[in-house]
Amino acid sequence: MIRVLIKRGISNIPLSYCLTNTNEMVLRFLTCLIILVFLVQCSENSIPQKLESIRILDEIPQHIQEVENLTIFPGDSKPQYSIDLIPKQTYGETDEPYVTKVNRCIVDDKGRVIIWDSNLDSREFPFINRLYVFDNDGTYHTQIGGPGKGPGEYGMIIDVQTKAGKVFVTDFTSMRLNVYTTSDYSIEQSTLIERWEVRDYKAVRGMEFGAIKARDDGNFIVSFYEPSSDNNMVTYLLMDAKGNALSFDPLQFPSSPSIRVPNKPLRPSMSLSFMGFTIIDVSGKDELYSVWTRDFLIKKYDTQGVYQSAIYYPIQGPPFDLNAYAKTDPLSYNPRVVERAFDDMDEELPETNPVIAGMMVDDENRIWVVVPTDGRHETYEWWILKASGELLAKLLLPRDQPIYDIKNDYLYSKKMNEETGTEYVVKYRIEWTEKE
Repeated sequence: MIRVLIKRGISNIPLSYCLTNTNEMVLRFLTCLIILVFLVQCSENSIPQKLESIRILDEIPQHIQEVENLTIFPGDSKPQYSIDLIPKQTYGETDEPYVTKVNRCIVDDKGRVIIWDSNLDSREFPFINRLYVFDNDGTYHTQIGGPGKGPGEYGMIIDVQTKAGKVFVTDFTSMRLNVYTTSDYSIEQSTLIERWEVRDYKAVRGMEFGAIKARDDGNFIVSFYEPSSDNNMVTYLLMDAKGNALSFDPLQFPSSPSIRVPNKPLRPSMSLSFMGFTIIDVSGKDELYSVWTRDFLIKKYDTQGVYQSAIYYPIQGPPFDLNAYAKTDPLSYNPRVVERAFDDMDEELPETNPVIAGMMVDDENRIWVVVPTDGRHETYEWWILKASGELLAKLLLPRDQPIYDIKNDYLYSKKMNEETGTEYVVKYRIEWTEKE
């Protein structure tokens, strides 16, 4: 019988979850490499099936109608602007240090671009994470920290953020939070997360740490989950840099369940992201936004975790196809395994895909929402909303061109060098044109 497990934590990037141990992560990484090579070899002979796009709902679901202080917008709302992206600068494309794979990039308060790079060279197995800083004109500035297990060092990075003149790096290998200053990118504070005493706090007693989201006031929104539990709720607290719980109403959001095949302890559990998961982000005003990916319902909370309002667009994702879903995730279980798991749970597979795949709040408090246009998630339509919910614009981008950061009306994404197979960051100027 296939057992259902809670996934470990929630992040803004689908399927980016904390794993149970380093061996499991390494196995997952190796599996991913093998399957990706196979997919690349087969891609030239495969013809993607065109799937139905998102659909507008005829009626507002009852659970949406019950949301307080809700503003509903038409599902066929027309954007006020069109958007063009004008390339202005590249980072890590030429000269040393050579960037191999861009996991993410962020822009700090100095206007410098910090690239989280992974070197996939087999001589440095499994891989080496590095953080490179580039000046605004694309020239290399310095490296932040380096590989290791001591203060200011990192092994397997799981997140990089920047707020208020600091860079926050969460290291999975040592379960360490490193804080660097952007004045010279030296280490300012290094904390072993496991030493935080917050788990004695009643709301999260017995739980494990999940994701850490930095705020401008120097505090953190931290998630907690119950390991090896059927409870698919994640609790969020406000904490300071020393691990103390602060005045904040604990928030609970749902997470997607996971499945694991019995008698295969080394096989990583697979999160059923198609069942939905929660994404959160924090604005420059330290307000918290959350969305459950199966509903285009974005909720807003104040700095103390008190619910304020919500916006909703009555649309749903394209029809769900389990076989098509399995092809989008090279680490997915065989569809027949998933079907047997649902039979054991006495549950039915969803009829539609999640309508949202990502969300972020930019420096102007605009909300950028990722809407997959088909069941294969090959193309994303970014909906850009005002903080009040009105649709400003839509931007169509391929899945392999993610948006990492938006600052001062510049957008930061990545491209691949076709000759070398390496990646680099591109800075685009966002050109808004009002529609007639």
